[in-house]
Formats: sequence, structure tokens, C-alpha cells
Amino acid sequence: MSNARGPAAWLLAIVSVGLVACGATGPASPDASPAVRATSTATPAPTASLPATPRPTRSPAARGHDDLADEIEILTLGPELTAEIYAFASDGSAVVFSSGAAPDAAPEAAPDLWRIVPAPSSRPELVWRNPHRDHLLVNVGGDLGTIGFVDIPTTGERAWTLWLVPRPGEPAIVLDEHPGDDEVSSLVPSFSIYERQIVWTAFDRGPDGPVSQLLYAREPGWKPEVLLERPAAEAELWLPSLYGSHVAFTEVRYANDRSSDERAVYHMHVADPAGARRLDASGHATMPILTSDAVLWKEAQEGFNMFNWGRMYRFDLASERVTTVDTWPQPWVNYPSAGERFAAWWGSDSFQFGVYDLVRLRPRLIQRLPVGSDAGILRPHISGDLLAWLEFDETGGTGAGELRYAWLPTAAEERGR
Repeated sequence: MSNARGPAAWLLAIVSVGLVACGATGPASPDASPAVRATSTATPAPTASLPATPRPTRSPAARGHDDLADEIEILTLGPELTAEIYAFASDGSAVVFSSGAAPDAAPEAAPDLWRIVPAPSSRPELVWRNPHRDHLLVNVGGDLGTIGFVDIPTTGERAWTLWLVPRPGEPAIVLDEHPGDDEVSSLVPSFSIYERQIVWTAFDRGPDGPVSQLLYAREPGWKPEVLLERPAAEAELWLPSLYGSHVAFTEVRYANDRSSDERAVYHMHVADPAGARRLDASGHATMPILTSDAVLWKEAQEGFNMFNWGRMYRFDLASERVTTVDTWPQPWVNYPSAGERFAAWWGSDSFQFGVYDLVRLRPRLIQRLPVGSDAGILRPHISGDLLAWLEFDETGGTGAGELRYAWLPTAAEERGR
């Protein structure tokens, strides 16, 4: 069975994972459908596979501007599977994605979690089969085989469930759920995984009303611990990024009439939440990405929602200096991510595709499509040295898309030259 979602659904998936904050002025992105609390437990079936194998692809890139395309081999999952994929991410060792490709999946559902290890002969493997066939995994991510995902129904109930697969082949466990209260926001959690630990933000009931929380768990027990908490009527915690034992996150504080907000990026050690310190001075900082020596963040223009396009900035953890990041060939970017050597973002110009080299401190070009063509690049995501992205092509009105991924040159390779 094919649900044939096409590029429109890919765009919905992207903004759904964006977890829209409310209250900011200017254009806002649509939010993920609210959902019922999941109550049953599912078991993994790691030996199942979809009937497709990746194929090598070479993408044309503009020559003469630090071209990266000639240094990488791009592998592709074609449109026979891509039409059923909803959300995807690199975990540094594999590409993980939610899919509705199973014959018993409900229309517009993507209930199951899959992964594919980048190699020419690899086949997608089922990580977790959802017992609720009308559900959607709207947010997926992980690090080196530890995978998190957020499950919601497609029928509009007010709930979500945050699941975690500690290691490949192990059963998924529930970390958090929406409490079911009508007054508690049903916007889904944002999370970040590093090795065998996870941080996430979520809304919950509190003794004096709804609260926004930053939570943490790690192996072996995976017991949730509240690191920070804010009254949801005053502030919200969003979009954490974990590296080692440190975390960066966004705090959004609203004006009394909630017609505007101030966004700030903070950095702290997970063992010292009281020591969190603010890094930006603009009041527009959001979507922080923590690396070994810096925090990158995006700033949308004043008056616009924090999930709108913006510019990138870098806070050097040693010098404490803030500098702009050159996002060429993109004028505006969104949804940044970073690995060990490169950073990536979704660009407002879908015909251009590049990444930022954190060692050389300059942009690198991967692909340039003809302006005005029916093809485009969506939602690049990087973890470790593995980059994944979607390329769609509406030529002939088919709406075909391909999930692409590639190993990037490592920092050790660059430093060894």
C-alpha cells in the first residue's frame, strides 16, 4: 500500500518536528497534531527489512568554491520508500527514519522506526514496530545506535509519548508522556542524545499550573531527572543540544500580553543546572548546537517566530567571543545540526546545498541545482561524520523524492594533512 504523501508531506514533517512555540509575532510554522497517551508496549524486530537497497549517486556541484562533492560518495534510498518516510535524522552511525511503508499502516500514518547503515549493500532494518498503526513518529534522532522518537496518533487526541531504544536490538522504553491535562500544552518534546544519555524539553502539570521542563536521563537506569523548570505562563524551555556532560538550550520569555518574546541561549553542565549562563546578548537566539569547542545558534529577525529562517552565530567556549557564521550559499537558514567536523542547516534556497567546515571555518559546497528547476534540497541533518538529506523532484508532477546520505571527511583527516 502506498500513502503517496510526496513533498507536501515532507514539508509538514519538517515543520512538525519544528515544535512550534506560541506567542511570537510574525509568521508561525504549523505544529504537530496533538495526540492520546500511548499505553501499550511494542517490541523491536531488528531482522525485518524493506525491499530496497541504496545506490551510489554523484550530484553536480559548482566547481571552484571549495567543492566537497568530489570527496564524498552519496548513497540514495529512492522514491519507492521515500514517499512513505515522515521524519529522519543521522545518528552518526546510521540514518534513522519513521515510515508508513508497511501494508497495514493507516493512511497518513508513519508508525514504525527504521534505520539504514550507510553501505552500498545495506538494506533498511526495522528497529521498532508500533502497535498503533494509525500513529505517527514526528521526531526521531539519536547517537551511535541510541535512538529517541516521539509518537503521536493521527486522530487528533491530545497526547504524545517519548520513547528510547537504548541500543540496537533492545526493547524501546517510555521516558515521558503528556499528562493528559487539557491546560497542558501538547506540543511535542524536543530532545538531544549523546552516547548513552538524553536531554529533552516537555510540558507537564505542576503544583501551581502547567510547567515547562528540561529533563535528563542516562544508562543504565534511564530514570528521568528534572534539571530546570519554569512556569509555562512565563517561560518555555526548548531545543536542547547535548555534548559530553554539557547542554545548551533555549529559554523563551514572553511579554505580559504574549505578543512578543525574548529568546536566549544558555549553556551548563548537567550536574550544575544552577550554573547555567546566558551566551547571547541579542534576545533573538534559538536552536543552539553544542560542539566540542563552541555553541552555534540561529537568530530569526525581530518580530518573527523562532522557527522562521535566520542567521547563524558562533560562541567560542574558550575566548567567549561571538562571531557570525558564513552560511554561503544560503542567505537564510533553519534547523541547524553539527557533527565532529561539519555543521549543516536547511537553506531557504532549495537549489543550493552546502555545509560549514568547523575545522577550516568556511563553507563547503556539495550541490547546486539549476534555478527554477523542479528539484530541491530539504532538511539536511548531520551527526558525527554522517550527513543525511532529502532531494525531491516534481518533474512531471510525480513528486518523487530520494533520501540521500554520505560520510563526510573527518577532522582527523584534515588535521593530518
